[in-house]
Amino acid sequence: MLRNLQALRRSQRFLIFVLLFGGALLALLAITAVLIFGALGSNPRTRAMPQAAGVTVREFAILPDDDVYPASVAVAPDGRLFTGSYKTGAIYAISPDGQQVTEVTGSREAVGAAAGLAFAPDGSLLIVDHLDSDVRISGGLVKRLSPLGEFSDFAMIEDERGFVLPHDITVDAAGRVYVSDRGRDEVWRFEADGTNGAVWWSSPQVAGNQAGYEPNGLAFDPVHDALIITDGAQSILYRVAVSDGAAEVLYQHPPRSADAPGFGGVTVAPDGTIYVAALALNRIARLDGDSLTYLARDFRGANDVVFVPPDKLYVTNFDQRSLVFTLESPRLPFALDVVELGGT
Repeated sequence: MLRNLQALRRSQRFLIFVLLFGGALLALLAITAVLIFGALGSNPRTRAMPQAAGVTVREFAILPDDDVYPASVAVAPDGRLFTGSYKTGAIYAISPDGQQVTEVTGSREAVGAAAGLAFAPDGSLLIVDHLDSDVRISGGLVKRLSPLGEFSDFAMIEDERGFVLPHDITVDAAGRVYVSDRGRDEVWRFEADGTNGAVWWSSPQVAGNQAGYEPNGLAFDPVHDALIITDGAQSILYRVAVSDGAAEVLYQHPPRSADAPGFGGVTVAPDGTIYVAALALNRIARLDGDSLTYLARDFRGANDVVFVPPDKLYVTNFDQRSLVFTLESPRLPFALDVVELGGT
C-alpha cells in the first residue's frame, strides 16, 4: 500500500493526506461532542431535603410532560393547585392530594409562556404570559382564565415598550392587580377589571449597585396591607405599602456575596410570616426578623412558593438551566414539591 501511495503524484498524495487527517479530526470532534452532550444531559435528579428541625419535604405531584418547566404555582379557592408551563403555555390543575393532574383545555393555544399565576377574588386565574420561552425576546400581557374555562386578554401596557420581561402577579385586598417586570424595573398596577394600568413602583436606587435591578416575586401581605417584592439581582426583600408606595427594606444580603439567595417567588401566611424562594441556592427560607432561616434545600429550580394553611409550602422545580443551555436535558419528570412545616 505504501508503494502505491509513493507512486502517486504529489498532489494526489496531499489530497489523500487531507482526507485522512480531516476524517480523523471530524471523528474526534464527533466523539467530543457526544461526550459533552452526555455530560450535560446526565445531571442527577436531586431530591429536596429538609434543612430545619420539624420540617419534612416530599414530592407532591408529577407533571405529565417533558417540557413543562413550571415557573409559578397558585392555590385556587377550592384548594386545587395550579401551575403552568413556561415552555408550552399549558396550564395544569392539581387535586389537593396531588394525585390527579389535569391539563386545562385550550391553554396551549391561549398561552405562550406561563410566567406568573394568581387568583382574583372572582375565582378567575390571572396568568402572566411572556408569549415566548426565549428570555431574549421581550413582550407579554396578562391573560384571564374564567371559572367557566374561557381564556381572554386581561391587561397590558399600552406604551411603545409594553411589557418587556413580565414575571409575577398578585392581587391586593381591593382586587387590584400588580405585575412585576424585570426588564422595565417596574411594578404595574391595574384595576380589578384590568384597566387603568400605571407604574406603581420601581426599585429604590442603591449606591454602588452593579448587579442591576430586577423586581421578581410579588405577594400581598394582608397584615400590613402591603406588597412584598423580591429583587433577584440584589437579593433584597421590600415591603411596599399599598396606600402610598412607601418602601421598607426587610432584608438585604451583603453585595457580591458568594451565597446570595437570588430571590425568586415569595408568599405570605395569614399571620404575616414571609416565606421566600432562594432560587440561586435552590432553597426555601422564612424571614425571621432581619435574617433568613432556611427550611429546605436541593430543589431543581426553586422559582416560586405558595403557602397553604395551616402549615404547607408548595414549591416549583423550574429547572430553568436547560431552557438556556439547550444541550442540557431537564431532570425529568417535572414536579411540584411540598414542604410541611410541622412545629417550626
